[in-house]
Amino acid sequence: LELRRLDDRPGIVREITRLLAEQGVNVERLVTDVRPAPMSSEMLFHAEAILGMPLTLPLETLQKHLETLADDLMVELVLKED
Repeated sequence: LELRRLDDRPGIVREITRLLAEQGVNVERLVTDVRPAPMSSEMLFHAEAILGMPLTLPLETLQKHLETLADDLMVELVLKED
């Protein structure tokens, strides 16, 4: 899971981890930082996580929930299957 947001604010990680916990998803690794945007000097919040998903949870279902949350938080979430 990769997350990018233009304006850093408290609660972003809490909202995402709450959704993941509700779906039974474990966060196995989480790295967060704030870095400059490629085309401007604005600081971007960035997070990358490795998730442990239950076998009973389809990836498409988690993707749908994450997309809804991403719209609410105004963030870009990228879910990749490895």
